[in-house]
Amino acid sequence: MEEKITYFMEPGKTNTEETLRLAKERALRRGIKKIVLATHTGFTAAKALDIFKDTEIKLIIVQGGGPKARISKDLVARAEKEGHIWLLRDINKTGTYYPELAQNTLRRFCEGMKVCVQIVLIAAHAGMISKGEEVIAVGGTGYYDFEEKGGGADTAVVMEAIDSKSFFEVSFSKGERRRFKEREGRKIKEIVCKPL
Repeated sequence: MEEKITYFMEPGKTNTEETLRLAKERALRRGIKKIVLATHTGFTAAKALDIFKDTEIKLIIVQGGGPKARISKDLVARAEKEGHIWLLRDINKTGTYYPELAQNTLRRFCEGMKVCVQIVLIAAHAGMISKGEEVIAVGGTGYYDFEEKGGGADTAVVMEAIDSKSFFEVSFSKGERRRFKEREGRKIKEIVCKPL
């Protein structure tokens, strides 16, 4: 199997439409039916609703920021009317286990990689996706010069859904390898795009 990875020269919101387009292409090619998407201001969610409108792909939109985040009620209503799921979650108060060490390790790839794993943990914890289900996660760089460059989406990965309870259940001992293959929800399978 051969797949392409797109690398963006700079992180941030200018990559949003291309990230969503690439995620859509990969989902259609792989038969993936759910996209887990991070949004903070609604910018990425609005773009995604337009880009995915003529597909059977369902969006699970994880809105960070908790109740302080201001998002148009019309945007939320549109998403739900079109059959998508909108999760409003204070990222730090979801009850998911996502230790700082794991977050910082994923930040070595880019901030969006950390966000992609985080939103999948949140969606799985909320029961919106099943452990082991293959999804595409779309995240971004967050607060990097937020007003000018930050926000939006610049990272997309194909991954198996994981829940936070089994986040560290990975074993590579010789006797465990066969059983490891049988376990669900342990892999970031493909990088679709990310910033350099």
